[in-house]
Amino acid sequence: MNLRLISFSFLFFFLTFNFAYTQNTGDCSGAVNICTNASFQVTPNGFGAIDELNGSVSNPSTNPASGNSGCLLSGELNSTWMVINIATSGTLEFSFGQDNSIGCLDWIMWPYNATACTDIFNNTLAPIRCNWNGMCEGYTGVATPLPAGGEASNFEPELNVLAGEQYLVCLSNFSSQTTTVPLDFFGTASVSCTTVIPITVNSGTICPGDSITLTASGATTYVWSPGNQTTASITVSPSVTTNYTVTGTDSTGSGIGNSTVTVLSPNDPLCGCTVTASNSSPICSGGSFDLSATIIAGATYSWTGPNSFLANGPSLNNIPSLSVGTHTFVVVVTDANGNSCTDSTIVTINPLPVVDAGLDVTVCFNQNHVLNASGANTYSWTGGIQNNQSFVVQNSAIYSVVGTDLNGCQGTDQMILTMASASVPIITPSATLGCIPFQVTYTNQTIDAQNCQWSFGNSLTVANSCGDQTTTYDTEGCFDVTLMVENSFGCDTSVTFPSIVCTETATASFYATPSIIGSSNQTVTFYNLSENTSTYLWDFGDGSSTSSEFEPTHDYPTGQGQGYLPTLVAYSSAGCSDTATFVINYEEQLIFYVPNTFTPDEDQFNQSFKPVFHSGFDKLSFHMQIFNRWGELVWESYDVDVGWDGSYGKNGRPSQQGIYTWMISFRPKNTVDKTKVTGSILLMR
Repeated sequence: MNLRLISFSFLFFFLTFNFAYTQNTGDCSGAVNICTNASFQVTPNGFGAIDELNGSVSNPSTNPASGNSGCLLSGELNSTWMVINIATSGTLEFSFGQDNSIGCLDWIMWPYNATACTDIFNNTLAPIRCNWNGMCEGYTGVATPLPAGGEASNFEPELNVLAGEQYLVCLSNFSSQTTTVPLDFFGTASVSCTTVIPITVNSGTICPGDSITLTASGATTYVWSPGNQTTASITVSPSVTTNYTVTGTDSTGSGIGNSTVTVLSPNDPLCGCTVTASNSSPICSGGSFDLSATIIAGATYSWTGPNSFLANGPSLNNIPSLSVGTHTFVVVVTDANGNSCTDSTIVTINPLPVVDAGLDVTVCFNQNHVLNASGANTYSWTGGIQNNQSFVVQNSAIYSVVGTDLNGCQGTDQMILTMASASVPIITPSATLGCIPFQVTYTNQTIDAQNCQWSFGNSLTVANSCGDQTTTYDTEGCFDVTLMVENSFGCDTSVTFPSIVCTETATASFYATPSIIGSSNQTVTFYNLSENTSTYLWDFGDGSSTSSEFEPTHDYPTGQGQGYLPTLVAYSSAGCSDTATFVINYEEQLIFYVPNTFTPDEDQFNQSFKPVFHSGFDKLSFHMQIFNRWGELVWESYDVDVGWDGSYGKNGRPSQQGIYTWMISFRPKNTVDKTKVTGSILLMR
């Protein structure tokens, strides 16, 4: 029979197919492809040579998807077998016939594959949808919600399907109608009029910036969307999660495969490894550069580069320059989670400029001359010479120039400037080191010296004679002497002899510790603070001995109860000397004793309490106070010779036996501040 297919609105293009049935569609093996909104003539009465539905698995009496009646009647013929090819994923909804029709249209639907007919015949393939059109109104199918005019007993719930799936439908013309039966597909899934071949394609998960290769199989030609590429594999790098569709076609039909590339968050643990490589270039040829990568805790780093470069670590320093040009270095980082990431950085090596300092020249002393280098952008000459600016030649010299180009790279060159027949001044001082005032005679040994001008560096004397010169230096330091000589050729030159003579002074200085001695403190150590000195003579002031040590130690006699005046004479390397003195004072040692018990019981022994001072304190600074256990002042005295007799109050009443607290303050000799001592005394009667 022939089916005429009309337009399917949500495919956005117009389809017209004519099916010429040359096989027996009344049996499963003769099933034909059907597509959207097709009208076809069902199999007439008695048609169908084989009864495939002979069991309760493939044709159950209980509806598999709803509470409606079971599937087909046993032995029901007049069947038309059809294949539904799913072109795009979605919900499958369709209807046979139309509202207000007549006739019983019973149907049953199974998943379809190459063994489906055999499985149905063997009663092993269960259906997923069926309807026994009990009301025989000629309008049935799959739909949620019901189409206009549809009855719930005649329709089954919608089915979620995937692109590439196939379903087998057996439609029974139970009423043996001879009319055409309309067929409508109106779900979100689209149906193909030809066989849909299964297309498989991988999905995947990537991190931001990564790429993934999607590979389709199952067909011979492919078209991808988005992208419109026509290869079996494509490599994509979406920035957000993206769905991809591939349409595959071969000689038997076409199919659609779907893939989802999920893009994880940059903070996802699987994306934890992000590295950025950098370097310190551009550098100039002959220099060195550094490589560095993002610091990742617990990660390992592996660098590769030109000339078989291999290194490990996040930072690499002082890498020698490579050849001029650009060089790529790659770092591979593996973090503590096993994530691996990579980045590269390009090192730029700039060439050095070829600098020309100019030809060597011969110039008379004091003549103006210009040095003019070329080959770079800016120039720096030795001797403070400015490029292309006149200067006065004062001596023969080799002038070096450093030229810097726009990249900051530097090249060097030099030229020799020779003074024409200039006499180079030569002088000899009578001595080079002395104590001020220091008189020096300079002998002029310059050859062909006709006119001379001297500067001795002391700002006191200038001479214009070419003979020997004498001058005196009255200050300490080193002095430059300059001699300008004009020879018989008229060329003059000037030479400065830096620090040709030096004067010095000796500074003696010291201190001693301790600076106060006494009967138990006799040893004094001397600390030398002298400057510009090398030898020393110590006189300790006690008439006993001397010393040449740098920092001696001396024991002073204290029996005479007096201080001393030690003296240091310090000498410089030139024989200059200086003298310093220091005062060593003598002081009595503070010695006193405080008893801890007394018995004012009128037996003439131990009748009062007072401290016993032997030496080392000021009697006029003495103050003693006695307190009872409640902190009340019981007695006080400002006379060290007066002791407490154990009484209190104006009437001298006897204090109770017990422990009392005393506090004594006094000033040791040669000190300003008072000393306070406290303790306790036991009064016993």
